[in-house]
Amino acid sequence: MTSAPRTSTTERHAPPSGPGVHVALVLLAVASGAADAFAFLQLGGIFTANMTGNLVLAGMFTRPGWPATVAGAATAVVVFAAATWWGFRASPPPRAGVRYPRRSIGVLAATAIAAQSALVGVWAAVSGVLGGTVDLAWSCLLVALSAAALGVQTVLAKRLSGASGLTTTFVTGTLTSLMEGIAEHRQGSRLVQAAVVVALVAGAVAGTALAHVAPPVAPLLPLVLVAVATVVLLRPPRR
Repeated sequence: MTSAPRTSTTERHAPPSGPGVHVALVLLAVASGAADAFAFLQLGGIFTANMTGNLVLAGMFTRPGWPATVAGAATAVVVFAAATWWGFRASPPPRAGVRYPRRSIGVLAATAIAAQSALVGVWAAVSGVLGGTVDLAWSCLLVALSAAALGVQTVLAKRLSGASGLTTTFVTGTLTSLMEGIAEHRQGSRLVQAAVVVALVAGAVAGTALAHVAPPVAPLLPLVLVAVATVVLLRPPRR
């Protein structure tokens, strides 16, 4: 008796295809870059997407204001981890050849948008009252909201990209997968991978510019970008 052929991990987790998904992933990468730039510049030098950076910052004990850095970094790491855990529990893994469920996309995107919206509201209130000077308690709250949004956003990107090694919040893995594919002459989403890397930098540039020119509205950019990406993803497929 012959057993049924196994389905490889790559097949079970093949990335959904389609220009809409690719556009959304690039938009999410821009949003991540903008959100990380805002957090680093306005919330005490903390990343809310790049957890590797936070772990390194937490270990730099000679840095001025190190205790505050540890508090912010720990907040970001714990909340990001909790948000990603919830996101993976709340959404099914992708299946090859099957459009990812719109309901799951909607749940993840709505959660990320809700967290980012809360961040925008709290930031507007705090910066208006305190005149742009945010103390540690408020900073940690804002870091938590941003990390929650980006944690869920990371899950959304992973669900959409499958086993392609593409992420939109931390691009070391994306860059590694891109170079691996080029070195081994693999077919894959190289253009999208490269676009995501560039998009993250572009988002950081835009986020930095907004934080410098108009700090009160700086966190609006990631919110708008994620909302646009959600609209792109939830559009009914063309018949």
